[in-house]
Amino acid sequence: MLKILSSLFVIFLSLQISGQSLVIDSKDSIACVNSVVGQQAEGHIAMKNISSLSKDYYLVRRKVGLTGLVDSNYFCWDLCYPTWASQSQGNVTVGAGSIAYDFSGYAYVRDTDAVGQDTIWYTAINAADTSDTLQIYMVYCFSKTFDLPDNAKDYSSIFPNPVGNELLNIALSPLDISSELLIIDLRGIVVSRVSIAPSADHVSFNPFDHRLMPGLYSLQRNSSLGNWNLEKLIVR
Repeated sequence: MLKILSSLFVIFLSLQISGQSLVIDSKDSIACVNSVVGQQAEGHIAMKNISSLSKDYYLVRRKVGLTGLVDSNYFCWDLCYPTWASQSQGNVTVGAGSIAYDFSGYAYVRDTDAVGQDTIWYTAINAADTSDTLQIYMVYCFSKTFDLPDNAKDYSSIFPNPVGNELLNIALSPLDISSELLIIDLRGIVVSRVSIAPSADHVSFNPFDHRLMPGLYSLQRNSSLGNWNLEKLIVR
């Protein structure tokens, strides 16, 4: 009986050791910068050690998006690392049940005409158990209108909001060029796009036709002139 209990304890301990110990406590859903007057977009992610033991972690930069908007980027973990360093040289110790606020990611603006967004992916790894990892990402956006006064942004009104399985109407300021409406979820991912014709003063669609799940979404109008952040949309 003692032998069985000992075996069960070893199995339980193994599961505890090999399980994922790090989770995201909070993060910036998207890190934006005005590409005309700003220099870099900055985002932060806080990670929590949910295990009962203190652990050391290091960070690896896995992949940079392919849009070409990011001219160069670096990240800070225990120290700040340049674009050519794909992983941290040191570890961050996170106590049992504690939160590490050490991570910050940065993306330089390529030029003053940069409009759009890009993503950089990272992996946090337990130094003592490389099977214990956390995949994280940061979305960086570049806009000519970010942080401008409200009177310099696109006018819009949305009705109804919240919206269900019905027609959603968005009034817009007319533009002489084509544009599109970007529907962005809380992860910062563009989940759908709606085309806007030149000189159009509104756009209408049913969110259910675009397979939008209930939740909160950010709306952006995207054109060659820049990005305009519109009112938040609630789908119920």
